Amino acid sequence: MKLLSFILLFISSSCFALSGDEFDQQYRHLNGELNKAVINNMIYSRDYDDKEVPLSEKLESKSKWCDLTKARVNLLDFVIQNFSAYKTWVKQNNLDDDSNLDDFNKFHNNQQKSYIGCQLNLEEYRLKM
Repeated sequence: MKLLSFILLFISSSCFALSGDEFDQQYRHLNGELNKAVINNMIYSRDYDDKEVPLSEKLESKSKWCDLTKARVNLLDFVIQNFSAYKTWVKQNNLDDDSNLDDFNKFHNNQQKSYIGCQLNLEEYRLKM
């Protein structure tokens, strides 16, 4: 059943390309989520080596770091899945971007590994509490 669901999801996402406006709207939404995660990461940033910082604050800081990494992964997923729409959007907005799909895939893999590591580290902090 899971395989059938995956196949249907893959086919439906492949068959229905996003319009320029739909791409723009979703890209801006995901970019907004990324910006929010960056700000939260800055607000809640703590020194993990500082013995005076409570473990709960370190946990919150690590959680915000994971949120930031996940927001990057989500945006990269979206761009990779809609790469031709992304390139069209870049041209329409007169942006300078000579990256290719391989560049995005490499960065995505890097960020995905970082997110997994962050989640594991977060679990370690939770176990200390």
